Amino acid sequence: MAPTKYVDIQVVSIMCHILNRTPGERYQNLIYCVTPEILQRMFEKYQHKWRDAKTRKPHEMSTLLNIDEYLSFLEKDRLLGRRFLFALILCNEHWWLYVLDVERKHLFVLDSKNVVSPTPERTEMGKFASNILDQLLTWAGRGSMFKKGHTCLMSMYINIPQQPNDYDCAIFVMKWMEELDPTILRDCHAGTREHNIPPWNSAELEKFREKIVSNILLSPENGMRMDGVTEVNEIRLIKPAAALRSPFTQLDSVDLKTN
Repeated sequence: MAPTKYVDIQVVSIMCHILNRTPGERYQNLIYCVTPEILQRMFEKYQHKWRDAKTRKPHEMSTLLNIDEYLSFLEKDRLLGRRFLFALILCNEHWWLYVLDVERKHLFVLDSKNVVSPTPERTEMGKFASNILDQLLTWAGRGSMFKKGHTCLMSMYINIPQQPNDYDCAIFVMKWMEELDPTILRDCHAGTREHNIPPWNSAELEKFREKIVSNILLSPENGMRMDGVTEVNEIRLIKPAAALRSPFTQLDSVDLKTN
Protein backbone atom coordinates (compact mmCIF):
# COMPACT_ATOMS: atom_id res chain seq x y z
CA MET A 1 0.00 0.00 0.00
CA ALA A 2 3.01 2.34 -0.34
CA PRO A 3 2.49 5.41 -2.58
CA THR A 4 2.99 4.89 -6.34
CA LYS A 5 2.99 1.08 -5.83
CA TYR A 6 0.58 -1.55 -7.10
CA VAL A 7 -1.81 -2.97 -4.49
CA ASP A 8 -1.50 -6.66 -3.63
CA ILE A 9 -4.49 -8.94 -4.18
CA GLN A 10 -4.57 -9.83 -0.48
CA VAL A 11 -5.31 -6.20 0.43
CA VAL A 12 -8.29 -6.12 -1.95
CA SER A 13 -9.50 -9.47 -0.61
CA ILE A 14 -9.36 -8.17 2.97
CA MET A 15 -11.36 -5.10 1.95
CA CYS A 16 -14.04 -7.37 0.46
CA HIS A 17 -14.16 -9.30 3.74
CA ILE A 18 -14.48 -6.10 5.79
CA LEU A 19 -17.14 -4.49 3.59
CA ASN A 20 -19.29 -7.64 3.57
CA ARG A 21 -19.49 -7.36 7.36
CA THR A 22 -20.18 -3.64 7.47
CA PRO A 23 -23.53 -2.96 9.20
CA GLY A 24 -26.29 -1.25 7.26
CA GLU A 25 -28.53 -1.67 4.24
CA ARG A 26 -25.79 -1.44 1.60
CA TYR A 27 -23.80 -4.56 2.46
CA GLN A 28 -26.32 -6.52 4.50
CA ASN A 29 -29.13 -6.43 1.93
CA LEU A 30 -27.97 -4.98 -1.40
CA ILE A 31 -24.33 -5.83 -2.24
CA TYR A 32 -21.98 -8.77 -1.83
CA CYS A 33 -18.28 -8.29 -2.66
CA VAL A 34 -16.88 -11.46 -4.23
CA THR A 35 -13.31 -12.07 -3.14
CA PRO A 36 -11.01 -11.75 -6.18
CA GLU A 37 -9.27 -15.11 -5.81
CA ILE A 38 -12.05 -17.05 -7.58
CA LEU A 39 -12.12 -15.08 -10.83
CA GLN A 40 -8.35 -14.75 -10.61
CA ARG A 41 -7.74 -18.48 -10.58
CA MET A 42 -10.17 -19.13 -13.42
CA PHE A 43 -8.71 -16.39 -15.61
CA GLU A 44 -5.14 -17.45 -14.90
CA LYS A 45 -6.03 -20.99 -15.97
CA TYR A 46 -8.18 -20.31 -19.03
CA GLN A 47 -7.73 -16.57 -19.80
CA HIS A 48 -10.42 -15.52 -22.30
CA LYS A 49 -10.97 -19.06 -23.64
CA TRP A 50 -13.92 -19.76 -21.40
CA ARG A 51 -15.42 -22.64 -23.38
CA ASP A 52 -13.93 -26.11 -23.64
CA ALA A 53 -12.49 -26.54 -27.11
CA LYS A 54 -14.09 -29.96 -27.57
CA THR A 55 -17.45 -29.74 -25.81
CA ARG A 56 -17.98 -25.96 -26.28
CA LYS A 57 -19.33 -25.89 -22.73
CA PRO A 58 -18.11 -23.28 -20.22
CA HIS A 59 -15.27 -24.32 -17.94
CA GLU A 60 -16.51 -25.16 -14.45
CA MET A 61 -15.00 -23.90 -11.22
CA SER A 62 -15.02 -27.43 -9.85
CA THR A 63 -12.06 -28.14 -12.13
CA LEU A 64 -9.97 -25.81 -9.97
CA LEU A 65 -11.79 -25.49 -6.64
CA ASN A 66 -13.33 -28.10 -4.38
CA ILE A 67 -16.21 -27.42 -2.00
CA ASP A 68 -13.94 -26.63 0.95
CA GLU A 69 -12.18 -23.96 -1.09
CA TYR A 70 -15.55 -22.50 -2.09
CA LEU A 71 -16.44 -22.20 1.57
CA SER A 72 -13.12 -20.53 2.39
CA PHE A 73 -13.77 -17.84 -0.24
CA LEU A 74 -17.52 -17.31 0.06
CA GLU A 75 -20.35 -16.92 2.55
CA LYS A 76 -23.32 -18.78 1.15
CA ASP A 77 -26.03 -17.04 3.18
CA ARG A 78 -24.75 -13.57 2.32
CA LEU A 79 -24.40 -14.45 -1.35
CA LEU A 80 -28.02 -15.65 -1.55
CA GLY A 81 -29.70 -12.49 -0.42
CA ARG A 82 -28.01 -9.77 -2.46
CA ARG A 83 -29.18 -8.13 -5.64
CA PHE A 84 -25.71 -7.02 -6.74
CA LEU A 85 -22.42 -8.89 -6.85
CA PHE A 86 -19.22 -6.82 -6.99
CA ALA A 87 -16.44 -8.93 -8.49
CA LEU A 88 -12.90 -7.61 -8.89
CA ILE A 89 -10.24 -8.94 -11.21
CA LEU A 90 -6.51 -8.33 -11.61
CA CYS A 91 -5.02 -9.01 -15.04
CA ASN A 92 -1.69 -7.81 -16.45
CA GLU A 93 -1.17 -5.57 -13.39
CA HIS A 94 -4.53 -3.84 -13.87
CA TRP A 95 -7.65 -4.01 -11.72
CA TRP A 96 -11.23 -3.51 -12.85
CA LEU A 97 -14.68 -4.20 -11.39
CA TYR A 98 -17.58 -6.30 -12.62
CA VAL A 99 -21.01 -5.44 -11.19
CA LEU A 100 -23.65 -8.12 -11.69
CA ASP A 101 -27.29 -7.12 -11.30
CA VAL A 102 -28.74 -10.52 -10.46
CA GLU A 103 -32.38 -9.47 -10.70
CA ARG A 104 -32.18 -7.74 -14.08
CA LYS A 105 -29.40 -9.96 -15.45
CA HIS A 106 -27.02 -7.16 -16.42
CA LEU A 107 -23.23 -7.19 -16.16
CA PHE A 108 -21.53 -3.80 -15.91
CA VAL A 109 -17.82 -3.05 -16.13
CA LEU A 110 -16.07 -0.20 -14.35
CA ASP A 111 -12.53 0.25 -15.60
CA SER A 112 -10.31 3.20 -14.71
CA LYS A 113 -8.36 2.83 -17.98
CA ASN A 114 -11.11 1.91 -20.45
CA VAL A 115 -14.62 3.18 -21.15
CA VAL A 116 -15.21 0.50 -23.80
CA SER A 117 -13.88 -3.03 -24.13
CA PRO A 118 -10.26 -2.56 -25.31
CA THR A 119 -9.90 -5.94 -27.06
CA PRO A 120 -12.00 -8.90 -28.23
CA GLU A 121 -10.25 -10.96 -25.53
CA ARG A 122 -11.52 -8.60 -22.85
CA THR A 123 -15.04 -8.95 -24.22
CA GLU A 124 -14.73 -12.73 -23.90
CA MET A 125 -13.44 -12.32 -20.33
CA GLY A 126 -16.62 -10.44 -19.50
CA LYS A 127 -18.70 -13.36 -20.78
CA PHE A 128 -16.57 -15.72 -18.70
CA ALA A 129 -17.01 -13.54 -15.60
CA SER A 130 -20.79 -13.61 -15.94
CA ASN A 131 -20.70 -17.41 -16.26
CA ILE A 132 -18.44 -17.81 -13.21
CA LEU A 133 -20.72 -15.60 -11.11
CA ASP A 134 -23.72 -17.61 -12.28
CA GLN A 135 -21.92 -20.77 -11.17
CA LEU A 136 -21.48 -19.17 -7.72
CA LEU A 137 -25.18 -18.36 -7.52
CA THR A 138 -26.09 -21.91 -8.56
CA TRP A 139 -23.70 -23.39 -6.01
CA ALA A 140 -25.21 -21.21 -3.28
CA GLY A 141 -28.69 -22.52 -4.07
CA ARG A 142 -30.10 -19.47 -5.82
CA GLY A 143 -30.30 -21.15 -9.21
CA SER A 144 -28.95 -20.11 -12.58
CA MET A 145 -29.78 -16.72 -14.08
CA PHE A 146 -29.77 -18.14 -17.59
CA LYS A 147 -32.53 -19.66 -19.66
CA LYS A 148 -31.87 -22.98 -21.35
CA GLY A 149 -29.27 -22.63 -24.06
CA HIS A 150 -27.81 -19.40 -22.64
CA THR A 151 -24.52 -19.36 -20.71
CA CYS A 152 -23.32 -15.76 -20.43
CA LEU A 153 -24.12 -12.04 -20.41
CA MET A 154 -22.66 -9.31 -22.59
CA SER A 155 -20.82 -6.77 -20.45
CA MET A 156 -21.71 -3.07 -20.53
CA TYR A 157 -18.96 -0.53 -19.86
CA ILE A 158 -19.75 2.58 -17.83
CA ASN A 159 -18.19 5.88 -18.91
CA ILE A 160 -16.43 6.97 -15.73
CA PRO A 161 -13.45 9.24 -14.88
CA GLN A 162 -10.12 7.60 -15.67
CA GLN A 163 -7.10 7.23 -13.36
CA PRO A 164 -4.42 9.96 -13.58
CA ASN A 165 -1.48 7.54 -13.30
CA ASP A 166 -0.44 3.95 -14.02
CA TYR A 167 -0.72 2.42 -10.54
CA ASP A 168 -3.92 3.47 -8.73
CA CYS A 169 -6.40 1.12 -10.41
CA ALA A 170 -6.86 -0.92 -7.21
CA ILE A 171 -7.63 2.23 -5.24
CA PHE A 172 -10.31 3.05 -7.79
CA VAL A 173 -12.00 -0.34 -7.51
CA MET A 174 -11.93 -0.26 -3.69
CA LYS A 175 -13.45 3.23 -3.68
CA TRP A 176 -16.13 2.05 -6.11
CA MET A 177 -16.93 -0.82 -3.75
CA GLU A 178 -17.43 1.73 -0.97
CA GLU A 179 -19.25 4.52 -2.80
CA LEU A 180 -20.80 3.35 -6.08
CA ASP A 181 -24.59 3.29 -6.32
CA PRO A 182 -25.19 0.16 -8.43
CA THR A 183 -28.92 0.79 -8.80
CA ILE A 184 -28.32 3.57 -11.34
CA LEU A 185 -25.83 1.77 -13.60
CA ARG A 186 -28.37 0.70 -16.22
CA ASP A 187 -29.51 4.31 -16.62
CA CYS A 188 -25.88 5.48 -16.68
CA HIS A 189 -25.10 3.08 -19.51
CA ALA A 190 -28.16 4.29 -21.41
CA GLY A 191 -27.03 7.90 -20.92
CA THR A 192 -30.19 8.93 -19.09
CA ARG A 193 -28.54 9.46 -15.71
CA GLU A 194 -25.19 10.59 -14.28
CA HIS A 195 -23.14 8.33 -12.03
CA ASN A 196 -21.90 9.46 -8.61
CA ILE A 197 -18.17 8.91 -9.24
CA PRO A 198 -16.02 12.09 -9.18
CA PRO A 199 -12.70 12.53 -11.06
CA TRP A 200 -10.14 11.84 -8.31
CA ASN A 201 -6.64 13.33 -8.59
CA SER A 202 -3.35 11.85 -7.38
CA ALA A 203 -3.40 13.72 -4.06
CA GLU A 204 -6.90 12.44 -3.26
CA LEU A 205 -5.93 8.92 -4.22
CA GLU A 206 -2.93 9.09 -1.88
CA LYS A 207 -5.29 10.04 0.95
CA PHE A 208 -7.52 7.13 0.01
CA ARG A 209 -4.53 4.78 0.37
CA GLU A 210 -3.91 6.04 3.90
CA LYS A 211 -7.57 5.61 4.81
CA ILE A 212 -7.70 2.07 3.43
CA VAL A 213 -4.66 1.08 5.51
CA SER A 214 -6.31 2.59 8.59
CA ASN A 215 -9.61 0.81 7.90
CA ILE A 216 -7.85 -2.54 7.59
CA LEU A 217 -5.72 -2.08 10.70
CA LEU A 218 -8.60 -0.86 12.88
CA SER A 219 -11.32 -3.13 11.57
CA PRO A 220 -12.99 -5.38 14.17
CA GLU A 221 -12.39 -8.19 11.65
CA ASN A 222 -8.64 -7.75 12.04
CA GLY A 223 -7.64 -10.28 14.68
CA MET A 224 -4.17 -8.71 14.97
CA ARG A 225 -5.53 -5.21 15.61
CA MET A 226 -4.75 -5.01 19.33
CA ASP A 227 -1.32 -6.55 18.86
CA GLY A 228 -0.54 -3.85 16.32
CA VAL A 229 -1.78 -1.08 18.58
CA THR A 230 0.33 -2.41 21.46
CA GLU A 231 3.45 -2.56 19.32
CA VAL A 232 2.89 0.99 18.07
CA ASN A 233 2.52 2.26 21.64
CA GLU A 234 5.75 0.53 22.65
CA ILE A 235 7.85 2.25 19.97
CA ARG A 236 6.10 5.65 20.01
CA LEU A 237 8.59 8.52 20.24
CA ILE A 238 7.91 11.57 22.43
CA LYS A 239 9.32 14.13 19.98
CA PRO A 240 9.88 12.42 16.63
CA ALA A 241 11.94 14.12 13.98
CA ALA A 242 10.16 15.56 10.95
CA ALA A 243 11.20 12.62 8.78
CA LEU A 244 9.78 10.16 11.30
CA ARG A 245 6.44 11.94 11.35
CA SER A 246 5.89 10.90 7.75
CA PRO A 247 3.57 7.86 7.49
CA PHE A 248 5.80 6.56 4.72
CA THR A 249 9.09 6.46 6.67
CA GLN A 250 10.33 2.91 7.09
CA LEU A 251 12.18 1.76 10.22
CA ASP A 252 14.13 -1.43 10.66
CA SER A 253 15.38 -3.19 13.77
CA VAL A 254 18.66 -1.25 13.74
CA ASP A 255 16.80 2.07 13.84
CA LEU A 256 14.73 1.00 16.82
CA LYS A 257 17.80 -0.02 18.81
CA THR A 258 19.55 3.35 18.37
CA ASN A 259 18.88 6.62 20.12
